[in-house]
Amino acid sequence: MKKVLLCILSVMLLTACSAEKSLFKKAQILEDKGEFEKAIQAYSAIIKKNPKNYAALANRGLLFERLPTKDEKSARKNKELAERDYLRAVSLNYFRPELLNNLGALYIDQGRYDDAIFYLNQALAHRPQYFMALLNRAVAYSQKGDMTHALIDFSRAEELDDQNPLLYLNRGLAQYAAGYYTAAVSDFTAMSVLDTENPRPYLERGRAFIRMNYFQDALDDFHQAISLRPDYALPYYFSAELLFSKGDTEQGIAYAEHAKKLAPNYAPVYEMLGDMLALETPVEATQHYLAARRLNPAAAQRYQSKIRMLNTENGRKRIVAGRFLNVDKR
Repeated sequence: MKKVLLCILSVMLLTACSAEKSLFKKAQILEDKGEFEKAIQAYSAIIKKNPKNYAALANRGLLFERLPTKDEKSARKNKELAERDYLRAVSLNYFRPELLNNLGALYIDQGRYDDAIFYLNQALAHRPQYFMALLNRAVAYSQKGDMTHALIDFSRAEELDDQNPLLYLNRGLAQYAAGYYTAAVSDFTAMSVLDTENPRPYLERGRAFIRMNYFQDALDDFHQAISLRPDYALPYYFSAELLFSKGDTEQGIAYAEHAKKLAPNYAPVYEMLGDMLALETPVEATQHYLAARRLNPAAAQRYQSKIRMLNTENGRKRIVAGRFLNVDKR
């Protein structure tokens, strides 16, 4: 979800200390360069000198969220550090809607939708026309399954900025999750017009087309996403699944292998390859399930179940039929 980096003006309002301003500028330059760890150190130096600098706390929290992580455990730890900084910043300045929006967006990322809505409500109480807070709250509602309130907020956000691609992406994703595929296609189409070089709307519209049984339209969209960004693994992944499902097994496996090359740490592509190879080469299928299990231990039970199913011909047929012979029902 979209979060806000507080600008140096926030610090200038808090203090006239030139050294502190200099550190803040340094931190923002480092952040712009993608040197997040060094930027965090700079913000930490500010906070050490002035523990009440809410802008430095908020920006450090945002950088904790953006830090690249090697596994789920470190990602979870970074979000905990971000939450700590956001809460401290909010306690120092509860009237800054940007702080409340950032905290709400973090809670969406964590799946804590009621907490997200609480803080986004506060952000909107201070600034009723706050586009990003409305959009984030709409997403929180949709993730909770409350599409009535979600669509109200999406509509309010559209009234404020009907040229923002993020609006159509997020509303399209919410419509897709709710099963409103025609509406989702409309939103992804609108996004593609506004953000012509972005492959994402074509990827998402292709997924919606699959649900509507428009398989060639889906493939066309996946190919368009690939043409815009050849290193984008997901269009290859969904193309592979669709091609294999429609009987083009050789091309489907080739696309899946390419997706794996582009995203070697993406567990679903290993599982899909295991499913594709289950009938003909169960030994290779097993190796792919084991790789998926290493990458995604949370789903280890599912992968282990499939490995056991490989031991019988009926089990292997069930794996393939369960995934590939019912495209329209997935």
